[in-house]
Amino acid sequence: MQIDVVEVGSFSRKLQIKVPADRISKELDAAYKRVGRQVSLKGFRKGKAPRRVLEMRFGGQIADDVARALIQEAYTSAISDKGIEPVSQPQLEPYDDVVKGSEFAFEINVDVRPSVALETVTGVDVVYPKVEVAEDEIEAFVKSRLEGQAKLVEVSDRPAQLGDMVLVELSAKDGDEEVANEPGTMIRTEADPYYPGVDAMVLGLSIGGEKSEELSFAEDARTDAVAGRTLTVSVKVIGIQANEVPDLDDAIAEELGYEGGAEGMRGALRLQLETTKTDMARNQARANLLQALIAANPFDVPGGMVDQQLQALVEELRMQRAYRGLDPRTLNFSPEQMTDLRARAEFAVKGGLILENVSKAESLEVTDADLETKYQELADERDQPVEAVKGYFVKDDAVDELKERLLEEKTLDWLLERANLVDSAPEAPAAEAAPEAKPAKKKKAAKKKKAEAAPAEEAAAPAADGADLSVLKGSVAAVKEALSSGDHDASLAELLAAEEAGKGRKGAIAAIKSRM
Repeated sequence: MQIDVVEVGSFSRKLQIKVPADRISKELDAAYKRVGRQVSLKGFRKGKAPRRVLEMRFGGQIADDVARALIQEAYTSAISDKGIEPVSQPQLEPYDDVVKGSEFAFEINVDVRPSVALETVTGVDVVYPKVEVAEDEIEAFVKSRLEGQAKLVEVSDRPAQLGDMVLVELSAKDGDEEVANEPGTMIRTEADPYYPGVDAMVLGLSIGGEKSEELSFAEDARTDAVAGRTLTVSVKVIGIQANEVPDLDDAIAEELGYEGGAEGMRGALRLQLETTKTDMARNQARANLLQALIAANPFDVPGGMVDQQLQALVEELRMQRAYRGLDPRTLNFSPEQMTDLRARAEFAVKGGLILENVSKAESLEVTDADLETKYQELADERDQPVEAVKGYFVKDDAVDELKERLLEEKTLDWLLERANLVDSAPEAPAAEAAPEAKPAKKKKAAKKKKAEAAPAEEAAAPAADGADLSVLKGSVAAVKEALSSGDHDASLAELLAAEEAGKGRKGAIAAIKSRM
């Protein structure tokens, strides 16, 4: 069997295969013997039907079976013996039937990992965001920490305002039928789950104040009697409670675990903000670097590689949905969302190929010391023993995957050190915009463990300029759902800083960092 590999393009190969005539004759003879032993034909004893009769009855099917078997054998031999690494399904060209005494020739087209020739690697302009921590950010961060020490106190000298808990008499009627009567129920003025909508009614009412209006309650209202119904609701304010946040002093700082009193706490929070923003700036610079390198070194990638990356991304989104207890089968994508996901997948494939090329060219490697440092970093982040973290990776067979990620990070840092870091740059063309900073995962990485999951649950068009901080006003679950859309990817740094400087919810912070 003769196998020739013809390079059609940077990632396309044509396998030209010829099977000699004597091999064809042997395969056909063997196939007819097998069929002859198995079939029973009228007028002949089993296994005694002549070859000419078998050819008349089964000739076409036997020829097809022999051809398929030879094609599969040849393809398997080609990718093994010729060192071919397919990245998509092979495409078989039309071929002639196998005929006894004649050579059988056919061609298979297959895409392989492209050989990337990088003309520009160093000296590219890369926007590296400035890291600045304003005093008002620090004060907001201090306030968020102090809010954890707040206590509810009775208020009588002002109307109810956002953030208060308001005790009310409540009545809800459907015409003359009273469906709810609460002589005293507490209403949260921020998204009350039991009587949603009543929270807005009580705002601005003082003790003794009354109001009546028609409300349409959502289906998910936790009070079954009103859920999904439009009712006439009357309320009377009985009492108002507000969160009283203490002022910062040395005692409070010590109680919160900070050394050096009030100034020590401010200094520690400043350092925390600076560290967070520095990490975010570096991650954004890495994304900008990949985008700049892709723009400076245009090349095409096989559609099969993009399809695999897209499939892995979609599957990971479904897994994330399942982790949250939602049915992954209900996750559907609009054509616009799929276009965005494919753009992310193509960016990831190109970025991964560039990093792979650079790491090999510069002989960059991940050492045991690098791996140990990462284990310790993850252990510190999760407040777990380092041996436990190692165990997770070994158990999940994810050590090699971690090494690949560390090599990508080391390569990105090597490239950043040799880039021209600038404060701003012209806006990139839409076709080259980088939706994600992540390079492509190897196929194995599609089963990435929960702790390392990062992609979004739902895809949407790239976020508009400017950070939409209103996403942080909802619950942690709402924040996670909003982040999963991908709309806020361009503003993750601002969202993280705002959350840490505001409510400081661990779940929201973890969700933003995971998305990053």
